[in-house]
This record gives sequence, C-alpha cells and structure tokens, in this order.
Amino acid sequence: MTTADKNLPVDSLETTARPDSTAARLGRFAIGSLFGITFMVLCFIMLTAALKGPDTIKVDGVNTTNFGLIGTPREERLKTGDAAPDFVLAQLGGEPVQLSKLLGKTVLINFWASWCAPCREEMPAIEHFYEKYKAQNVVVLAVNLKDTDEIAKSYFKDNNLKMPLLMDRTGLVPGGYRATGVPESYFVDVNGKVRAFSIGIMDDKQLEDNLQATWAAGGK
Repeated sequence: MTTADKNLPVDSLETTARPDSTAARLGRFAIGSLFGITFMVLCFIMLTAALKGPDTIKVDGVNTTNFGLIGTPREERLKTGDAAPDFVLAQLGGEPVQLSKLLGKTVLINFWASWCAPCREEMPAIEHFYEKYKAQNVVVLAVNLKDTDEIAKSYFKDNNLKMPLLMDRTGLVPGGYRATGVPESYFVDVNGKVRAFSIGIMDDKQLEDNLQATWAAGGK
C-alpha cells in the first residue's frame, strides 16, 4: 500500500450528521430535568439542616409568665440527696420547661455561656452524652446564662448542637443552686433529688460516672 493509499483527503472523512430525533431530544431533556430536580432537593435538605435549631422537650402543665427560680435561693451549697431547686425557663424553639415537671426522668442541668472558654471546651462531651442517652429517659438541659437568644442559637447551629437549650436571661437560677461559676452541672434523679454535681469541665468518663452514680442512688 502506498502512502497515498494510507492518507485520505479530509473531505473523505466527513460524514453526514443525522437529524436529531424528537425522542432523543426528549430523552436529553428528561435526564437534564432529573439532575436539576435532584440538585434542588439536595440543596433544600442541606439548607434545612443548617437552619435547624436545637431539639426541644415537651413539658405538660407549665403555665406561667414568670421565668426563673421558684422559691428563694439557698444559703449554702447543695449536697447530694438535696431536692433540686425548681425553676421555669424559656426554651428556644419550644415551650417553657419547669424542672419539677420532669419527675420520673433523670436530668442533667448544665449551666453554660458562649463567652466561657471552658464551657465551649466541654460542649462536645455534653452533646455526645445527650445523643447517647436521650432515648433512655435522660434529659439534658443546657441552661444558658445571659447570652442573647440570637447568640445562643447561633452558637448551637455553628457547632451542630441539638440538646434542648434553655435561656436564663436574668442569671438567677444558678444562685438557687449556689453555683460558683460556669460550667457547672447537676445530675437530678427521677425523684427530683441531686445525686451528683460537677464544678468545671466534664469529659465523657466523668459524665458517665456521674450518671451511673445518679442511677445507683435514685434509680432510673
């Protein structure tokens, strides 16, 4: 075969394009539409997740316009076995929560604030504890002190925290517990009695130990 036989003129390589059929156009349109709809659905799911606030807890029978500590502040620190001071606080995204309405559940009360560096360090462990035990009759109440609603909710959203968020706008509830600062946490048994407490940061093991001590003393 000669060189001339191997090299064809460009014109000889051209083929006549077939007319685009209606079925082919409809097929491409359907595929494009499917991808577009899928993309929009994914964007909606991501946006909904990003805007979702903290989880809420429903407490029946709370009917008050007065938020804060119920009763007078204690003159001395709480001891294990003491009744947990009652309070009513606003819940972001939900109805007000009154502690005494949670009898029959184990409750972890965590006093915190977004401006408190140790609180921020502790929050992932508290959230992990919440996710682990929320289906086991354990309630976690993250009681925020003096942040605005917007700051507290933004902090929860930015850090993907889902535990119920209560707002103590006056900062008086910790006084009922004779709390000395934040973070500070109290474990309340099913009968409303304090069974363990922690001053400062708790890690996963301390949270677990305090819960087990609460269950051992007051039941589940």
